[in-house]
Amino acid sequence: MSKFKSAVKVLAPLGLAGLTGMTVFSQFTGKGTPEEQKWRYPADDLIDAHYSNGRSSTYAIDIDAPAYAVYRIFKQIGAERTGSFSSEFLERTFARLPFFNSYEIQEEFQQPDSMMPGDIAAFDFHGMSMEWADIVPGKYIVQWVDTKTPPRAPGSYAFRFPGMKHFAAAWCFYLIPLSGERTRLLNHWRIGFEPDNGLVAAFNWTNIELIGGVMAHLQNIYVKRVAEFRKREQLGGKIMRKLFGGGIIDTGTPAGRWDGTPLFDKTYTQWFRYGRQNPAVTDIRPPVTDNPDWPPLGPDSPWADRIDAEYFVDWEEPEFSWDEQIRQKMEGTYLKGWGKKKPAATADGDE
Repeated sequence: MSKFKSAVKVLAPLGLAGLTGMTVFSQFTGKGTPEEQKWRYPADDLIDAHYSNGRSSTYAIDIDAPAYAVYRIFKQIGAERTGSFSSEFLERTFARLPFFNSYEIQEEFQQPDSMMPGDIAAFDFHGMSMEWADIVPGKYIVQWVDTKTPPRAPGSYAFRFPGMKHFAAAWCFYLIPLSGERTRLLNHWRIGFEPDNGLVAAFNWTNIELIGGVMAHLQNIYVKRVAEFRKREQLGGKIMRKLFGGGIIDTGTPAGRWDGTPLFDKTYTQWFRYGRQNPAVTDIRPPVTDNPDWPPLGPDSPWADRIDAEYFVDWEEPEFSWDEQIRQKMEGTYLKGWGKKKPAATADGDE
């Protein structure tokens, strides 16, 4: 028997078992009720505006937490934020998407302007993206993409799959508050595509129902665990903490300020901006935010014969401008004296 036939005899049953498991997990568990699957949701109009073949996929789960507690988790979703809240292994291994899940609530993603319509909902850092469309605080959020109406951001693109001329998708998270401070989470996809033939339709069913269904169901389970304070530490993080946090050989040196409390033992990723309240450096000295003695201008400086001693004279950090960012990209130049303070105007308008 050839090596090929031997490999087929081993891999074929494994593949069949995997496909069966995916089918059961995505099609027979985790789905919304028939009524929830038939319901027309607020953002379905985004797909139906350009496509007559819109089809939906809806997964749902009950969560023992109030609606806002669930909403703020999804306010952090994205490759550039705190991950996809689905399987990191599957996202990175098979989809090759750079999702790294952080299940801690982070201050920088909870501000009123942390997520706004028009912001990119990033799948990766190369441009494959959706755009945030509808953001209704505490109730639902919608990310959407359509090759007929691509994202605004330079560098982004409206993705489609091979063989498609056009593709649109709305990925929506709707929250239904239930009695007893509980929530019904609806994880809802709606897509449209061209050409509308059997092959493309089958590909899209596989994408949003089979593979996407597995990921959406996992996502609902993980979010439920997070909101209910039951999410366990990821194996990779546990190994790293043991290896580099003194957990393998006890040296008696604490790994962090919060050892022995839930703020370390059950806080599996850092609260990135918590230290702003009182930076650790203040144990030694105040943090430096302005230093008029840098760069050194004396004759003994290593750069004395090269330095532009006037660069930081009358300079301040420029206010960020998207118009200037576009001009730089288009022209490949920087403003002369960028950041130099302009003289105050006189009473008659002269400078």
